[in-house]
Amino acid sequence: MSFETARTVSRNAVVMLGAQGVTWVSSFVLMIFLPRYLGSEDFGQLFLAMSLALMAQVFIDFGGSYYIAKEISRDPSQAAPLVANSIGLRLGLTMISILALMLFVVIGRYPTPVRILVLILGAAKFWEGISAVMVSTFQGFERMEYRSIASITERVLLTAIAVPILIMGGNSTVIAAIMSVSTLASFVVGFFFLRRLVPRLPRISWTQAWSLAKEGLPYLLMAIFAVIYYRVNAIMLSLMTTETVVGWFGAAFRFFDILMFFPNILSLAVFPVLARMGGQQGNVSRATRKSLDVILLAGIPICIGTFAFAEDIIRILFGLEQYADSLPILRVLSPGLLLIYVDFILVTALVAFDRQRQWSIIALLAIPLSVGLNYFLIPVFQSGMGNGGVGSALATNLVELFIMVSAIVLMPRGILRGDGFAVPLKGVAAGCVMGAVVWLLQQQAELPWFLVAPLSVVAYAGTLAALRVLEVQEKEFLRDFLSVRGLRRVISAGRETG
Repeated sequence: MSFETARTVSRNAVVMLGAQGVTWVSSFVLMIFLPRYLGSEDFGQLFLAMSLALMAQVFIDFGGSYYIAKEISRDPSQAAPLVANSIGLRLGLTMISILALMLFVVIGRYPTPVRILVLILGAAKFWEGISAVMVSTFQGFERMEYRSIASITERVLLTAIAVPILIMGGNSTVIAAIMSVSTLASFVVGFFFLRRLVPRLPRISWTQAWSLAKEGLPYLLMAIFAVIYYRVNAIMLSLMTTETVVGWFGAAFRFFDILMFFPNILSLAVFPVLARMGGQQGNVSRATRKSLDVILLAGIPICIGTFAFAEDIIRILFGLEQYADSLPILRVLSPGLLLIYVDFILVTALVAFDRQRQWSIIALLAIPLSVGLNYFLIPVFQSGMGNGGVGSALATNLVELFIMVSAIVLMPRGILRGDGFAVPLKGVAAGCVMGAVVWLLQQQAELPWFLVAPLSVVAYAGTLAALRVLEVQEKEFLRDFLSVRGLRRVISAGRETG
């Protein structure tokens, strides 16, 4: 990865990381209050409704998130008709998806509270579908600050209103309504910034909208898979176990989901850069390998820390009284973090290489694999330990492993060859040192987690430094980037982009 390319990626990532600091705090606060004040059953119903609504969202988006960002990054002059026709397509898909969603909960004989939650969250899809188009537009123009401001608006507003309501005794129905209002506020902010990039939207051409639907089909298959393996767990758990078990799984998965912020930010930042490179395989290859190195070095300590401190995480965030059974679920999910981190980058690179059609076949095959594994593993663990969520967590990891192997096979020749394994091996070695330090301090010295955690991270970073993981060019980049002058240059460059 060249210095300028690295600076472009870092500029995009810095803007989103700054916003993520705010949204992460908001998410953590909400995550603490929701399960505690709603209880495992009511929280389980809300988590189920959110999962169902998210599955509807994937059809509304129709794979447009990748397609729109890629096309705009390659030809910004086509943004206006692309945005207008994408919005028209999503309005039509929203009506169909909401009707299908309500039909599903009726056929599935879900209780009335779940139906009401689904209706409230489903209605919000009208503006959330358009918001998704705007977010992809911001990504294509590499104006991540617009996306970040809209995201901050949603998360801060949601937390600021929901937490007091929960303390006053609000139930899941009220929280769902607040969630819908917060996404509406995000839509308004996003639309304001969209007009800066696309001042005038032309009339919708339904012929071109239909063409967009056909172009987005491969991306849709990818998105369907992502949502099915990511959210089908809650649906299958609700059909095969109890709402309390769904609540246990939902609590662990909420924390697991929040940890997706880093690969999500990195993939969003690197995708328009890779897409703009187009057929420059050498540059894309270097950028992909460096992105994998970064994601692995970040993911290893997060994975180890989640497993080692799972009990402390559940106790502090949710309380062991109602959510002790979330502990084994979180521990089983923790190895999957590293797999998902890698998969984020691999899939992003495949799409940048225009291999979305080949990838969509793998995504299609992964759907029955995910459903089948859940169908088999949930009852095994439900009967064996009274916690089918553990089986669903294991199914998630196995599907992620399948995704990683498949993505590696689909990579063009030469992308992952050479000395590409040196950094991952050093990262694994540093992770082993970190794990050993955690074990010694926890089991032998019996130190509290708030002392063990920072000491283990220092051990990990120290081992990486001793192994000389960073190359000279990367050290120079970090030194330039982390300086006050470098940071100002990155931020000012971000303001001038687009």
